[in-house]
Amino acid sequence: MQGPTFQFKLRPVEQVQPWGGPTDPNLHWFGLTDGEYWIQVGDRRLFEYSDAAQTRFGVSRFCDYQVVRLLEDVLDLAPYALEPIPEELRRYIALDESSGWDHFWSKWCATIDERDSSEEVLGLLDDAGSWLGRRTLDSGYLTPSTNVVMWSDSNSVHIQWDNRGKLLDGCQTWSAQFGAWNIPRAAFRAEVLGFHERLVEQMAQRVLQVAQGALAENIRIDIEELRREQLVRERSIDRALELPAPPTDWSAVAAAIRELEARSAGVSSHALVRGAVP
Repeated sequence: MQGPTFQFKLRPVEQVQPWGGPTDPNLHWFGLTDGEYWIQVGDRRLFEYSDAAQTRFGVSRFCDYQVVRLLEDVLDLAPYALEPIPEELRRYIALDESSGWDHFWSKWCATIDERDSSEEVLGLLDDAGSWLGRRTLDSGYLTPSTNVVMWSDSNSVHIQWDNRGKLLDGCQTWSAQFGAWNIPRAAFRAEVLGFHERLVEQMAQRVLQVAQGALAENIRIDIEELRREQLVRERSIDRALELPAPPTDWSAVAAAIRELEARSAGVSSHALVRGAVP
């Protein structure tokens, strides 16, 4: 049994490095979530550095960052990941080992003349691609980032990754190179909720430790603000999972993709059968 999908370890509070440098060392709720995290997908781990990267660069095994950043990004993505994608559009998000993870997006962008930045053209790209972006886990704060996509059909959430091009000085950065893993939709929702509950529970204990003087005396921190943010964070799950994502206009997505695929093929979109996506 694999354990939680979203896993983390908080750094011991006395080892958390303050912000602000030597002249004004300070901490806050976000900074106190310092630790490491990873996503367990079957027998693979996302956000785990490759053995080569660990040896060459001396990095830790897992992503070393504020844990709440992953939670925030997962909460932002989850409502969209739980919105089922119509069957005829799934091939545009399902990863293909024979091509890059952004194959279709790159192809569509290539069809647009760089001098043509009209609202119509930009609208086409937005309609065709924004739904893909909403299902891509943000990791732009990492160097290099990692490509992780989460989307669902009527039964399962599909977690996919393609990190084959993620190199650091020519070294493969991430242990999980390419793959996919499925989880029932209800189970995915429960995993997101469990991630949130575990982090805020551990942070409640951390806030108590800090209030009791766990930090060095020279580190500035606003205890009352820390307590207020703890309450806000505890309630943040309500906005993320209780309210569904604004429904995607799938007909607009399909129409935009038809037009961009037609441009790519060098034919008029009117030559394509209306209502079908190539």
